[in-house]
Amino acid sequence: MRADTPIPSEHQDRLIHTLYGWYALTREQSDLGPFDTAERASRALSRHIKVYRGINPRTPGTPQRMHLHDADQCTRTNCGLCVEARILRHSLMLAAS
Repeated sequence: MRADTPIPSEHQDRLIHTLYGWYALTREQSDLGPFDTAERASRALSRHIKVYRGINPRTPGTPQRMHLHDADQCTRTNCGLCVEARILRHSLMLAAS
């Protein structure tokens, strides 16, 4: 994927931009990142999907659900959602002081 190539639509909901960079969310123990651009995160996610295809399958017909993430209880090793939550918590604490 070249830098001017658009990010695949199926990656849009799996990329998170934080103060530290871009993360690609995975279903495995560790998210990918941080990357300096969304394009690099998307390329890493494409490679990751090729490697893990079929290993962690979704159940067909499972409806999409809202996911609430608890950074204090998360056991993942490199979680983009935790990074985002910690940055938000820190900025809220700074704003309150």
